[in-house]
Amino acid sequence: MEKRHRISATLKQSATAIDLSDFSEHQVFFNRKIKPICGDYVALTKEQNDYRIESILPRDNVFSRADKHGRKQHLAVNVDQVLIIMAVSPEPTRDIINRYLVAAELNHIKPLLVFNKIDLQSEYFIATANSYRQLGYEVFLTSIRQIDSIKALQQCLKDKTSLLAGQSGVGKSSLSNLLFPALDLKTGKLAKKTGKGAHTTSVTQLYYDTSQNAFLIDSPGVWEYGLWHLSPIEIAHGFREFQNYLGACKFSNCSHSHEPDCAVIQAVADGRISEKRYQSFIRICESMDHLKPTNY
Repeated sequence: MEKRHRISATLKQSATAIDLSDFSEHQVFFNRKIKPICGDYVALTKEQNDYRIESILPRDNVFSRADKHGRKQHLAVNVDQVLIIMAVSPEPTRDIINRYLVAAELNHIKPLLVFNKIDLQSEYFIATANSYRQLGYEVFLTSIRQIDSIKALQQCLKDKTSLLAGQSGVGKSSLSNLLFPALDLKTGKLAKKTGKGAHTTSVTQLYYDTSQNAFLIDSPGVWEYGLWHLSPIEIAHGFREFQNYLGACKFSNCSHSHEPDCAVIQAVADGRISEKRYQSFIRICESMDHLKPTNY
């Protein structure tokens, strides 16, 4: 089925859809059995003057985070890559970076690590960036004061759907304006009204840059609650350098924290897995005790 209409924002019983044939926006309605998510491709029918969602086309993937109760919450779908943006100030901790990466890996979405504000100079910042490059991640060093540093990243956005992620203060808005100049995001469009004058109840918003055939999904507060509740086994799958050792432990339900004959622990001892990354894994696992989902 033709991917002509795409959901850009959602309300409880209506949504906004972009018509990719002429880039117009329409308010669309749906029944309770249909639950569109930002980024969905949908089939529409028109009844008099109203558009209705007839069906949701198959999704390639779903990007999720935790809600305030620690439960898994779907945020966006059909995402090609997530731009994990960090800055020299506020200085990121490795645990924060690793949590973003776990979310991307478990959602089967390609992460792009963007270390912004490099003009401020920080040996720790550069060393951290290089450590992730050595793990095989795509790393970009950017600064809005060094335009050439933006070009390589911008090339990766063409013909893709990219989701922005990062803490407040890392320069997401300024960087986005350089990456997607046609969207003019700093004029306040990240909080614009959609549909027939109704504010979206979900802050997640999809934009389409016709000049690059690129979609941008912005969700302020995307990491307000962080990871949803995960088991140590699930978290381990979010650390890509663990992959060669998973399944090689003595116990099939190994948590990779204390068990004898653990292949991951042995790899750390042998220097094949970074001690810093491993300790971050342990801290993330321990934090899950405080994230057990509630029913209210």
